Amino acid sequence: MNASETFTNSDEDPIPIPDVSIIIVNWNLGQVLRECLESVERHSGGLLTETIVVDNASRDGSPEMVESKFPGVKLLRNNENVGFSRANNQGMRVARGRYIFLLNSDAVVAADALSSLVAFMDENMELGVCGPRVVNVDGTLQVRARGRYPSIATAAGHFLLPRSWRQRVPLISGIYDDEDYAGPRMVDWLSGCALMARREAVESVGMLDAEVFMYCEDVDWCYRMRLGGWKVCYLPAARVMHYGGLSMKQQQGKIVAAHARGLAAFYGKHHGKKATVIFKSVLWLGYSMKAAGWIIEALVGTSSGGMDKLRRLFKGRNTG
Repeated sequence: MNASETFTNSDEDPIPIPDVSIIIVNWNLGQVLRECLESVERHSGGLLTETIVVDNASRDGSPEMVESKFPGVKLLRNNENVGFSRANNQGMRVARGRYIFLLNSDAVVAADALSSLVAFMDENMELGVCGPRVVNVDGTLQVRARGRYPSIATAAGHFLLPRSWRQRVPLISGIYDDEDYAGPRMVDWLSGCALMARREAVESVGMLDAEVFMYCEDVDWCYRMRLGGWKVCYLPAARVMHYGGLSMKQQQGKIVAAHARGLAAFYGKHHGKKATVIFKSVLWLGYSMKAAGWIIEALVGTSSGGMDKLRRLFKGRNTG
């Protein structure tokens, strides 16, 4: 399976075509998955929807909970954790909706979120993907739910400049200023934690890159959407609450290494060899500086935080 693979249209099926196919990938998050599914049921907004849960070999009773509490949900069960991209692609293959809505299992849909996204995309046929305002549990904005494409400048700025300096130079920060969140805006990429895609757009550019286990698969998808002539839009009128990173907390040792691999893979896929070498060098230098800082923290600090970060980093590199 590769990124150019498309899903089959089931127009011959006598059952009415849903407005939205909601695809939720789950791994051992039964309690928040239940909250997620309840929000989808409660806030369908008068739309005809179908919900597809792809379970990545959970051992916490998640699949059984879905079967017993949500009999109308289509459940796909994997024998192993195949990752975010492959699991979402499984869901897309059986999806029948005019729109595909990727939703993390640790996300909760607010009232009118789905209907707002569908209405906006119906009115703007040039949009390939559209994403909602993503907020934390306390209602504050998750600023990294959308951003600019990774570049040598953003990588260097992230590692070499203080955050206050980065925020003054948007092209270095990689994210958009807070004032840019007031209304609909075309952006480079949107987070896959809550992302609506037009069926025709997916059919033209393909699904998620199955070779990416996690991190930057959403950035790559949005990049390919724009290469294919589709626009990527952020719609703050729609809102989704995202607990954020709950699945990743189960495998913290892989996070830093996986994120670096995802960035490097994306950059190498879409840029020349020389630029990729420079980009990877900046990443290597940056993470080396982080590791050095953690060593100093472990040696002179009063807590074990630095050493814990080092253990997670090297465990991730060895097992990722």
